[in-house]
Amino acid sequence: MERRSVLKWAVRGIGLATAAMVGFPTLIAGFAPVWQRRPGKESWQAIGTVDDFPLGEMRKIVVTLPEEPWGAALREKAVYAWRPSEQEAIVYSRSCTDLGCPLTFDPGSQCFFCPCHGGIFDKNGERLAGPPRRPMYRFATRIVNGEIRIDLHSVPLMA
Repeated sequence: MERRSVLKWAVRGIGLATAAMVGFPTLIAGFAPVWQRRPGKESWQAIGTVDDFPLGEMRKIVVTLPEEPWGAALREKAVYAWRPSEQEAIVYSRSCTDLGCPLTFDPGSQCFFCPCHGGIFDKNGERLAGPPRRPMYRFATRIVNGEIRIDLHSVPLMA
């Protein structure tokens, strides 16, 4: 066997081993959230009491997610919440429905704005302008004993 062909096979083997060492863990980490999420599973978490949310006022809150073995760094998520009436609470994901950019709420116009590409949503989460095709993601909510709770699994995983 020639020296050139031995070196060629050695370089190919090293390249394949490196690709496997980097690619396999990346593939597992990428699919881990999909494998762990079970449809129909609920995860209710309290975000505050009814008194914390005055009627008609939008509030940005940071929710601490349950510990996940694959994403300990991704434990906090910002959401927007408001109460249109005494018996109802509405909680939106902060992510835009187009590219997942973080939305900001402008109290003056009562609209949500996407800084990435100009998406605009009204206070009810409906699309007003820009490329998003869907309304804002809305968490399932319930009020139990004066406490507002949201189902963390009621919106898409990365929202």
